[in-house]
Amino acid sequence: MIASAAHIFGFMKGWTVVEDKQGHQSHAQDEAIRGGPGGTGAGPGQDSGETAAAEGGGNNREREGAGAAMAGEKGASGEAAGFEDHGEDAGSGELKEPPAEEVQAELRRLREEAESWRQRALRMQADFENFRRRTRQEREEWASAAVAGVIEKFLPVLDHLELALKSGQQSTDVGSLLQGVDMVVRQFRDVLEREGVSAIETVGKPFDPNLHEAIAQVSDTEEPPGTVVEEFRKGYRYKDRVLRPAMVKVSGDTGGN
Repeated sequence: MIASAAHIFGFMKGWTVVEDKQGHQSHAQDEAIRGGPGGTGAGPGQDSGETAAAEGGGNNREREGAGAAMAGEKGASGEAAGFEDHGEDAGSGELKEPPAEEVQAELRRLREEAESWRQRALRMQADFENFRRRTRQEREEWASAAVAGVIEKFLPVLDHLELALKSGQQSTDVGSLLQGVDMVVRQFRDVLEREGVSAIETVGKPFDPNLHEAIAQVSDTEEPPGTVVEEFRKGYRYKDRVLRPAMVKVSGDTGGN
């Protein structure tokens, strides 16, 4: 459209130049016939020469006008071509959409990659669940094995208690019965000590609320205040952990405990 407008503008410009030249030529011929601008007139020979000169000048002007018109047309065409080239160059800088086949291929690749990561996550989750179940089973097995080992150590103690009971039913010798029971108690204590269980010391020791439970208080003793003077029930601890505090009687002030 720009090329057509430029072409029409150049053609009209050339046509205007031709019309101006032809107008000047007609005016010159009229003046020559009248004998110049003043209208004085001239002879036949002079008129013929001037007429020929005017016609020659008019032809030259026509040729010049035609050349100018052609030059204007060429210039308009060149300008239009320049506009078209510039438009093509500007259009070539625009982003082009990728072909549909490439888009579909990229989508397929992304879907496959996402599916691969999903499968990997599912496998990791399954492995973690198996690890948790296996760890729980192993912990239960270890606990069962530890309990079974302790119970196995106490079975001989039970056997000796049953023998002492059977012996007491068949004999009236109380001394031998007490001796058998005392042996069973020592055996029982040995098993506890081997497993890390020990009795809490009480009588003659300072009262410790973390180890002792005071259930009575006495003030007329020779012991200093806050000293354990009697034990009512033994206390035990497993290594550094108190299984149960010892029930004791304390002398003097216990600090409200």
